[in-house]
Amino acid sequence: MRDIPVGLPAIEPRVVGRAPAFLHLLRLLDRVAHTDRAVLISGPTGSGKEVMAQLIHHRSRAPHAPFLDINCGALPEHLVEAELFGYAKGAFTGAVNSHPGHFERVGTGTLFLDEIGELPLSLQPKLLRVLETRSFRPLGSTEVKRFMGRVVAASHRDLEALVREGRFREDLYYRLAVFVLDVPGLEQRREDIPELAAHFAALQPRALTFTEAALNRLQHHAWPGNIRQLRSVIDRLGVLSEASHITPEVLADFLDPQPVGGSAVDPLTLADALIALPGDDKLAVAEQLLIDRAMQLSEDNKSAAARLLGVSRKAVERRLAARGERQRTAQECLEEAQRHIQSAAFKDAVPLLRMGLDRVRNAAPEPGVQRLTYDLYRLLGVSLRSLEGWLSADALQAYEAAFKVGDGVIDDSELSSLLFGIWTTQLMAMDLGKARGTVQEMLQRAQGCGDVDLVAEAHVAMANTLFWLGDSAEALACLHRGGLVPVGTQERCRTQGFDLIGLALNFEGLAAFQVGDFERAQVARERLTLRARQTAEHPLNQAIALQGAAWLACLFEDMAALGPLAAELEALSARHGFVFYLGVGQIFRGVHLTSEGRFDEAETAIRDGFEVHMLRNGGKLFYSFHAWKLGELLLQAGHAAESDRLMSQAMDVALDHQDRAYLGELLDVQGRARQVMGDLEGAEDALRSAMSTSLALGAVPARLHAATHLAQLLHASGRTRAAREMLDKTLRPLDKKAPFSGMHRALEVLTQLAT
Repeated sequence: MRDIPVGLPAIEPRVVGRAPAFLHLLRLLDRVAHTDRAVLISGPTGSGKEVMAQLIHHRSRAPHAPFLDINCGALPEHLVEAELFGYAKGAFTGAVNSHPGHFERVGTGTLFLDEIGELPLSLQPKLLRVLETRSFRPLGSTEVKRFMGRVVAASHRDLEALVREGRFREDLYYRLAVFVLDVPGLEQRREDIPELAAHFAALQPRALTFTEAALNRLQHHAWPGNIRQLRSVIDRLGVLSEASHITPEVLADFLDPQPVGGSAVDPLTLADALIALPGDDKLAVAEQLLIDRAMQLSEDNKSAAARLLGVSRKAVERRLAARGERQRTAQECLEEAQRHIQSAAFKDAVPLLRMGLDRVRNAAPEPGVQRLTYDLYRLLGVSLRSLEGWLSADALQAYEAAFKVGDGVIDDSELSSLLFGIWTTQLMAMDLGKARGTVQEMLQRAQGCGDVDLVAEAHVAMANTLFWLGDSAEALACLHRGGLVPVGTQERCRTQGFDLIGLALNFEGLAAFQVGDFERAQVARERLTLRARQTAEHPLNQAIALQGAAWLACLFEDMAALGPLAAELEALSARHGFVFYLGVGQIFRGVHLTSEGRFDEAETAIRDGFEVHMLRNGGKLFYSFHAWKLGELLLQAGHAAESDRLMSQAMDVALDHQDRAYLGELLDVQGRARQVMGDLEGAEDALRSAMSTSLALGAVPARLHAATHLAQLLHASGRTRAAREMLDKTLRPLDKKAPFSGMHRALEVLTQLAT
């Protein structure tokens, strides 16, 4: 067992290579490293799986936390369990003291389970329980402890094959395989061998150099032990070679002899070409290639093809029939998954889509198969996004795989709709600059195709992005340009699997509220409430409508309506596995609990809603809103200093991500917190900043709140005339009869100042 203790500098392991397969791996690794979800690393022995695990740890959100590893196949079963779970004093003979296990010692760091395929079946359900409950109990102890770390597992074996053979639990496999990283063997990155050789040579006690011919020999050598074998050769050269300048002749004594074939084609070259074929199962791909070529040469004569291959006709027929059966099964999986998606049963669709992809995974790249594979990946992306939230890295991987498969096969109009999936992940990460660029490309493609539905999708995405950027007026204009407002009662789900009109209505109401069109926002709220009842047969569409209705009820401070709406959204999302909307529902429940003075429960709900169901999955959307409401709660609960600190932190995060939707509200809460703390100068500065920021953004509610609170502060400090003039100037251009409690409070304060 090796570990990186807490507090030591995190020294990131150096990785060497520029091969496309390796660079693709590193890009995927960068995307998954910052989450705390499980990762499964697969790859042949000696390919560098442990280095990838260390790289994930060093690029994670807790690089200074421990990195612990255990080889599941190197220890007896009872020792593996004791090392993982720890044990209490007296748990077994020889346990004279309590011993913390890896689950406890790792803290918030990374636990690397090497050779997970060797984990005994009896221990697999225990590991599964830890992953599902995030808790464990040491051997011989009754105390339940929290597991706060992240699991990265690795195996050189085909775990899916082990699952089919009953030697590895399927449920544990899917828990571990949240993200799967395939480490390429050295045969897939031969162009990296010179650089790897130079890297290992630099680690030797004496300098080694290689001639071009020697490097060429290394590149064409077979490396069944992959990078580990290459390093071993370089290490032996560094110690045993009499020459420091390595030539092919010097190498000959250190390389294993290679088999020599008598055919015109070099067997190694042929093998290298076959290994470089796409697909996970190279043998299956090579077999398909041979059969297809034989059928082509024999003009589809199965007997002639069999003679070319040196097998019986029945063998050819069997293999062709099996291929057709796999494709039929994949098509059936797709069709059944489509039916589930239409009824928003996304949890049921995901395993079907994965099964379909497994059936076509090693199929020859024929147009029909590529179309089928594209549809499977696309719908997998839609389903995962609906379940895990719009940031889902799993969904992003599926969308990118669909792009790769569909390029040159699928028409541009369909490919352009996949940009919507890419945009959602950028939005959830609050990478608003990239999100806006993606939407602009989406809009250009959609307009070029002349597809009305694609144009509508692009305008919904743009309005959503603009709202978070703080440009609510332009968001409303964008919805108009897309023909999305005014809306009727119809649904438009099309390729994205959810109701575009319902989402558009969300942002019509939110943007209208921000620009001070409170009557329009109320109408949108009423329509969303009605829509939540009309879409009960489609749970995701119902969740979208409930989100909008609850959000607007929250903004209008209608707590009587907010409570039931939040509870319904939370229950619906929990029932159907909508992780993101579950978090939204919990935040709204926390706001409702705050209104009842139940501050501890409210704080737990708001924090868990964001941190467990949004931030934990890598999302930052809703950060400013949740921080605003949490700051309000802390202020009401008598924790003004904590509220002030939170607002400072929240504004830094919001500005870093260009999240300006609730910037004025954050400044307003900070001003009020500082006033309670007795920092009147700081309070006035914050409230004036809230007013100027809100004015620049056109955010009427925040400006009203800040002006009202500033007027009260000025009045309390003896500047009543200045307070009255400032508040009157703020209210002058606004509709005094607007159905908004913030307007009513401002008018009441103005009346008091006039007396």
